[in-house]
Amino acid sequence: MLTKWYNVSMKENTKKYKEKIEEIINKNNGIVTASDFKSKGIPSIYLTKLVQKGILKRYERGIYLTNNADFDEYHFFQIKYKVCIFSFFSALYLHNMTDRVPDTMEATVYKGYNASNINKSVIIHYSNKNIYDIGIIQKNTIFGNPVNVYNMEHTICDLFKNRKKIDPEIFTKAVNNYMKSPEKDINKLYEYSKIFKIEDKIREIIEVLYE
Repeated sequence: MLTKWYNVSMKENTKKYKEKIEEIINKNNGIVTASDFKSKGIPSIYLTKLVQKGILKRYERGIYLTNNADFDEYHFFQIKYKVCIFSFFSALYLHNMTDRVPDTMEATVYKGYNASNINKSVIIHYSNKNIYDIGIIQKNTIFGNPVNVYNMEHTICDLFKNRKKIDPEIFTKAVNNYMKSPEKDINKLYEYSKIFKIEDKIREIIEVLYE
């Protein structure tokens, strides 16, 4: 809810805009974006006034938070870079397939995308467009905000395809956790493995774990 709203001096449609803004804040767990205001037809001057009154604080350009909003790095990153799909270790983390918390975020973009403006601390992977679109789903962060991430099957294929670069312990735990998951889809994993051209590798280890 918008505390101190009565201190914000607005002339036109104050009640209507107040309701819309409260709806955005409640729906997004205290996170507000300039695009949210635009999509709801709320003049941007309201953002300026709310910041001036201390109701919102500016996180970075186009992203604002209430004072009690959680600092959700994954969600903020997703708002800013919509093309990025969380993958590899970040995907394992979001799917609860690892007990380690990532030191940095990992995301995938399609080849040809200009990722030069993305923070250098983020590990960016490039994918062919025919693979980039496969298995994109939404998962909530630990703060309850939605982000785009590859499903478990795409993530497992990424790990197999790049196995030499993956920590063996992380790889083994991820595969074992996948096999224990009630949400796994082995048929989908085999289907993806053909597209990734790692069918034999997937089939071999899955057969061993199934025995």
